[in-house]
Amino acid sequence: MPTASFTRHICHDADELLEMVANVEDYPTFINLISALRITKKISETDFEAEAIVAYKMIRESFKSLIHIERDKKFIRVTKAEKGGAVKTLENTWKFHPLSDGTTAVEFFVDVSLKAFPLNMLIRDKMDKASDVIMDAFTARAKQICKPVKSDGLDLTAEYKRLGLV
Repeated sequence: MPTASFTRHICHDADELLEMVANVEDYPTFINLISALRITKKISETDFEAEAIVAYKMIRESFKSLIHIERDKKFIRVTKAEKGGAVKTLENTWKFHPLSDGTTAVEFFVDVSLKAFPLNMLIRDKMDKASDVIMDAFTARAKQICKPVKSDGLDLTAEYKRLGLV
């Protein structure tokens, strides 16, 4: 299955970033691949189901996912919903680690496979680039809607080591 995993230093508050990522219905405004996204079912205070329509060139597919948010742990998990759609399997996690200067280390992981073999092969070959494009879109969106946090002289290596990210 195509996977991508990386950590990015982002100069915004961890809680603000978590809320931005949790606001899935806003994704179509800043992620070109997503033409529509709506919450279809609220399951609890921490869980909901959403349906996305993804469009790329001549391809247009929809899928449902389950979103689980743990605000106290600064964690979001996205998995494939049980029924229908183009996605065969999906595991996506976001972890927001506050750093000592108020900025955030964002851990991103995605593992996805699609039902259509040709699309699965296409995404496998493009997964790293697609993940970078998506993370760049989130970073750009954070610059638009989140208060910036100044980062002067932060030793990222030491911070990542302190958090067990190295």
